[in-house]
Amino acid sequence: MFFIARKSIQLIVAFFVLIAISALPALVAQMKFNPASYWAGLKQQFAQLTKLDEITYFNVTAQKEFLLLPTISPFIKETLIIFTTAMLVSAVCAIFYAYLFYRSGRKTRMMLKQTTRTLEMVPDLFWIILSQFLVLYLFKTTGYDKIEIAGSYAEYIRFLPILTLTLTTLFFFIKWLTTQVLEQEAAPFLELARAKGIRPAALFWKHLIPTMIYRFYLFFRANIITVLSSLVIIEYTFEVQGMFRFVFYNGQMPILMVILFLIYLPIFIIDLLAEWLIPNAWKGGI
Repeated sequence: MFFIARKSIQLIVAFFVLIAISALPALVAQMKFNPASYWAGLKQQFAQLTKLDEITYFNVTAQKEFLLLPTISPFIKETLIIFTTAMLVSAVCAIFYAYLFYRSGRKTRMMLKQTTRTLEMVPDLFWIILSQFLVLYLFKTTGYDKIEIAGSYAEYIRFLPILTLTLTTLFFFIKWLTTQVLEQEAAPFLELARAKGIRPAALFWKHLIPTMIYRFYLFFRANIITVLSSLVIIEYTFEVQGMFRFVFYNGQMPILMVILFLIYLPIFIIDLLAEWLIPNAWKGGI
């Protein structure tokens, strides 16, 4: 009951916070800071809640108004495909990197740490520009033109956005995982497992990784805004027909409110399921 009450309060508070954020454009009226206009914007947003199905946006290509729901579904789909694929690939690669780090000697570990630390500092735009440059170079040298460097209203682009977001988050994940390996490898439960003669591979996959899953989830949840901000830059730069780029061209307050709800509600549901389904043994007393 306490869990249900806590999550219900969290959802209600988030509901009001998201509406307050969606009304922020009203703070600036005629290029001037106007708190009274913000209050009017808040009332407008609350009134809009009763008629979400009537919200429209102007389609530049068709030169006409369309209902936001369910027309926005293809944009949501593109964002989900890029985000989900990139997160799965980067998480899997980071885990295998952590295994390599775990099995490496001291000198190799130092080299791996210095390399990943350097790559982690590389900004998102560098990976975007580098990936586009490599595709253009590949085209000029081999004539291969199957990789798109930018999307359009008629075509979807996925490979480069997924690759860029994967690289952006990969080193972010690697840094956390390697830090956890260093902290956990001297833990008493691993020392006991070594004393019983369990092999290093089994120590990592059967004992170390399960204790890190929940901590990794908490780390990812705390840094989801950082990942989403990278996705915003990627969608805009590659002209992905995704949800975030849609907001750039249709930034009206009712549309912004719907987009914020569409972003937050899946995150809330996943968080709810994770807190409920992850075994207490994996939480390690957190």
